[in-house]
Amino acid sequence: MLSNKKLVAAMALGLSLTLSACGTKTDDAIKTGSDDMIKTISELKTQISNNDEAKAKDSGEALEKSWEKFEDSVKDKDKGLYEKVETPLHIIEAGVKVSPLNADTLNQAGDELESVLKEVKDLK
Repeated sequence: MLSNKKLVAAMALGLSLTLSACGTKTDDAIKTGSDDMIKTISELKTQISNNDEAKAKDSGEALEKSWEKFEDSVKDKDKGLYEKVETPLHIIEAGVKVSPLNADTLNQAGDELESVLKEVKDLK
């Protein structure tokens, strides 16, 4: 039978291993999600330059769906950075629904969002 000290040590070790694995999954989700969003922003810029309103709208929706997958993790780690993502993302979401597309506004918001997502990728 294990002594109380050994039991506590074993439980602590198990808990620390479990928690360290959770952090890795969260970090991977943030990095992957950020990369996916950056790729979508690049596609969105091409669609804006081609004045393809339908595809731009789809890309705006894709950005939001990607963000939903890991936004809570970002918010838990850095609320300020979370807010910095939300602002340009909302501009893009609204802007792709307007006809004709306002290329300057959408490209500026896309650049801002891409810059913030590069910071998000490095969250630990």
